[in-house]
Amino acid sequence: MSFREKLSWGVLLTTSAVWSFYFVRLGLRAADGLLTQDLVLWTMGVCIGFSVAAHVGFSILAAVSTSKAERSVVDEREQGVALRASQAAFLTLSAVLGGLAAFAYVYARKHPDLLGAEPLAAAMLLAANGVIFALALSEVVRHATQITLLRRVG
Repeated sequence: MSFREKLSWGVLLTTSAVWSFYFVRLGLRAADGLLTQDLVLWTMGVCIGFSVAAHVGFSILAAVSTSKAERSVVDEREQGVALRASQAAFLTLSAVLGGLAAFAYVYARKHPDLLGAEPLAAAMLLAANGVIFALALSEVVRHATQITLLRRVG
């Protein structure tokens, strides 16, 4: 397994686990009516901290388990794979953000009282989490695509 593939596996596993936990936890709290700004901020902070620590740990593990010569070599195939994976991630990001914008427009038209007593509080929370979801999903797609393309023979 190449150095870049090891890094992609680390990012894929970490991003999938951490942000799945984040959205499931907040979704369950929202369903119970217990979603607060403090809960969102603390959960987000913990998830970002764990994500950074896990990425650093995976990078160190990948670097230790790969020879220096192999880490320094980037061939044309790996560059092409990285480019195609980034393109897939960008398309995913664009599609999800476009879908979120369309959903927000339709939802706001049907629920004009969405903002309630605190202007923008609920809307800002939904928008921020929608962007976080789009970014996390695009990273998962990028690294999954990169792993898939690196695994292909030839």
